Amino acid sequence: MDLREVADELYGAAPGDFVERRSAAASGADRDLAQRIRAFRKPTASAAAINALVREHPDAVEDVLEIGDRMRAAFADRDRAAIRDLTRERQRLLQKATRGLGLSATVAREVEETLQAAVVDAAAAAAVRSGLLLRALESTGVDQVDVSDAVALPVDVDAPPPDRPRATAPTPAADAEADAAPRESPSERRERERRIRTAEKALERARADAEGLDDELDAEVDRRTDLEAERETLARRLERTTDELAEARAAERDLRKRITAAQAAVRAAERDLRDARPEP
Repeated sequence: MDLREVADELYGAAPGDFVERRSAAASGADRDLAQRIRAFRKPTASAAAINALVREHPDAVEDVLEIGDRMRAAFADRDRAAIRDLTRERQRLLQKATRGLGLSATVAREVEETLQAAVVDAAAAAAVRSGLLLRALESTGVDQVDVSDAVALPVDVDAPPPDRPRATAPTPAADAEADAAPRESPSERRERERRIRTAEKALERARADAEGLDDELDAEVDRRTDLEAERETLARRLERTTDELAEARAAERDLRKRITAAQAAVRAAERDLRDARPEP
């Protein structure tokens, strides 16, 4: 199994199983592959929802992204009528794709913003299609969305390569200059190789530290989620207790009034009894 297959399996799993599955995948791989697997970051809730949407409802996602292709063409042609119709269709498809996912308001908003970015931006569309999203995306509508840190592995955006100056054929003068350039001595080569080994070890330690911190972050995120759920439970319990306390106080006030009235009735009955008895 190569790295992309591992990534596809990890980011297709439930977020709660991610850390355990990542550790299991790394334990069964060779050293180099294991390091790269451990470097995979856990997706946010909105990214995990989109990854699941891509796998479970690919047609709905493709409908949204296909609207993006047509809208970019309409903008290029300055076809206002097409842009207007496609905008309405885009909103309908976005609502259809996000309906019934059972997400919180915040996560649902991030999912819709990500799909919105994918509609207007080819890089965001490629990131969504990959099913390897790490975080939500957002488009300014001006600059291309930077997805370099938003996906577990690089995606093919199909963007034209940047213009590069053409290489010129070496001239005799250049050859002579190259021949005249100082060559690396054996001691310089050994020093360079020593620096490379030192840098590689430092990189390995840094990656291990980063992986450890990433695992700690995952644990803290899970703990924070549990605490937030507990806080909501306690808040609901406090609300119920407050209502019950208000009812108990009202019942207490009513009983005190009834007791006062009953005591007054007792005193009145005692007076009537005294008045009814004959004088000694």
